[in-house]
Amino acid sequence: MIALAVLVQSSAVAQEDLFKLWPDSTLSMANSASHVYFLSETEKESIFYMNLLRINPPLFVETHLNDYIKSKDVKKDRLVKDLIKELENTGKMNPLMPNKELTDFARAHAKDMGESGRTGHNSSDGKPFRDRISDLEHHFTAINENCNYGNDNAVDALIDLLIDRNVPNFGHRKNILDPEMTLIGVALEPHKRWRHNYVQDFGIAKEK
Repeated sequence: MIALAVLVQSSAVAQEDLFKLWPDSTLSMANSASHVYFLSETEKESIFYMNLLRINPPLFVETHLNDYIKSKDVKKDRLVKDLIKELENTGKMNPLMPNKELTDFARAHAKDMGESGRTGHNSSDGKPFRDRISDLEHHFTAINENCNYGNDNAVDALIDLLIDRNVPNFGHRKNILDPEMTLIGVALEPHKRWRHNYVQDFGIAKEK
């Protein structure tokens, strides 16, 4: 279980003040992975911050994003300003709920990339993403995937994916902010070239 107190304790002291600006009901809603057994604490934290962002994008800018930019001395270039503007004008979305099937799918790819030293959405034996998800299509109407390399910190990975440097059409950002997505699988695994790699798989369950 990932307790909010643990999240605060593991962050900078200033983070505690940031959390005070969020309603307790929102923090609880964002903590959708708290009782999940198939995720590590860092993976749960990743979902927690993604959910804060989705539940209230403007407040996320006012608190965690602005604090991150200041504490990490991130230059407010065109891409960062574009991100801030987009989030300030984005409406509230549903929180993502952790899903074991998507997590297993994400973990298999993260381990494959980590052990092979490769990057991207194709498997190490050349299977493209479209083919990789074929076994899941009977459970999900749509699946989107993000991959991130070099970060083992949940917030670092999230901000990196949101800024989305050198990514055409901000594909990673769009996946995180897709209001249609309801489920999430996250895996953080070692990587032989980049030390760490995150894989996030977002999904929409088929109606039974």
